[in-house]
Amino acid sequence: MAPSPREPPFFVVGQWSGADIEVWAVQEAPRDDSERSEMWEEYCLEAEEAFGSVEVVYAASAGEAEVNARIEAVQTAARIRRDLTSTSRQASPRNRSSGVGSRHLMTHYY
Repeated sequence: MAPSPREPPFFVVGQWSGADIEVWAVQEAPRDDSERSEMWEEYCLEAEEAFGSVEVVYAASAGEAEVNARIEAVQTAARIRRDLTSTSRQASPRNRSSGVGSRHLMTHYY
C-alpha cells in the first residue's frame, strides 16, 4: 500500500501462505526511513527463524494494518493466479504447434 502522510507505517509480522496470513504481531514502525529500515531488518531476522516474514503496511491503526495486509495478500494471490493461468494458456498452443511435448524431452542412453 502506498504511503500516506496521514497514515503511519506498521510492521505486520507473520506467515503468509497465498491468500492466508497468520499474523503474529502488528507494531507501529518508525516514520523515519533509515530507522524503519534498521528495525525492519531486525524483525526480519527474528521472523525468518520461525519461517515468517515482515511487511510494512500503512494504516490509521494496528487493526487496520492487519486488515490491509490480509486484503493485499488476497489481491496478490489472485494476481499470481491470473498471471499463471495467462502464462499457461499462452504456452500451451506453442508447444502443440511446434510438436514439442514432455514425451519428447526425455533422453535415453543405451
